[in-house]
Amino acid sequence: MVEVASGLTLLELAIRSLRAAGLEELVVVSGYMGHKIEEALAGQEGIRIVRNPEYWRENGFSLLKASEAVGSEEFVLTMADHLFEPSIPRAAASAGPLALCVDREPRYLLSVEEATKVELAPDGSIRAIGKHLGRWDACDTGVFVCDERMLWAARELARQSFSITVSDCVRLLISRGYTFRTVDVSGSLWTDVDTPEALAHAKEKVLPGLLRAFGT
Repeated sequence: MVEVASGLTLLELAIRSLRAAGLEELVVVSGYMGHKIEEALAGQEGIRIVRNPEYWRENGFSLLKASEAVGSEEFVLTMADHLFEPSIPRAAASAGPLALCVDREPRYLLSVEEATKVELAPDGSIRAIGKHLGRWDACDTGVFVCDERMLWAARELARQSFSITVSDCVRLLISRGYTFRTVDVSGSLWTDVDTPEALAHAKEKVLPGLLRAFGT
């Protein structure tokens, strides 16, 4: 709910990008102070809100909470604290599951060190994913295309661990022999906003291009 510009929150910008990419049925998982999100989205068509009262169990548990709303459909998964141009979720949706949009040359991130990293196999699929990889080839943009296999992974991990992440789900699927492909969106406009410094950076370096992508 942090504003990137007057009246434009991180969440609203993510929703605009998804709609501009042609994705009309949206599921928003709310956590901390979720009532504020519900108030902000009240009356918007095509948006279903799912509450996660145990939001401290990490984003993999939030993914699990969306299971009923998503069902067996393919879906694009994004992070609400990321800004991304519509071409990224559009590329994800076109690629089909299981896949993650990655950037080999992230030019809009304030700090690559804070990003989730991806090591690629020779065929371009994910070999390893995590924030602290010693060897890596690209950054995780936070835009995935998934199906019920991802929900299965979240469910399995929730039986074993208190906190689970989306990266944990990817690692489990890879360990079980599933191929998790990547979609190369290198050079695309995107960033994540984790700190006040990253917010200031996003306002200056990312927001103008994002608004142009929306035609505003």
